[in-house]
Amino acid sequence: MATSGLEKLHAGEQATIVLAESVKADIVLLDEKAARRAAASLGLRVTGTLGVLGEAATRGLVELTPAIDRLRLTNFRSSPSLLKATLGRFRPR
Repeated sequence: MATSGLEKLHAGEQATIVLAESVKADIVLLDEKAARRAAASLGLRVTGTLGVLGEAATRGLVELTPAIDRLRLTNFRSSPSLLKATLGRFRPR
């Protein structure tokens, strides 16, 4: 039997995934790669902080580039390729 990997996650990530399953959430917000994989393996739709910012930008709620620039001043970590992909995906049309 395949395992979701839930047991290897931090308590907060585990609780987030369990709650999302129990309320049949439309989407769950997770940034850590292992947590995202575990949630996806359970059939949950997952997004991260960058996805939330991107969606907010498409709705005109934030300007994406300045928001990401401010985020990068915090302890948030992301690969340069993911940042570039996010900017490309959510670029205003």
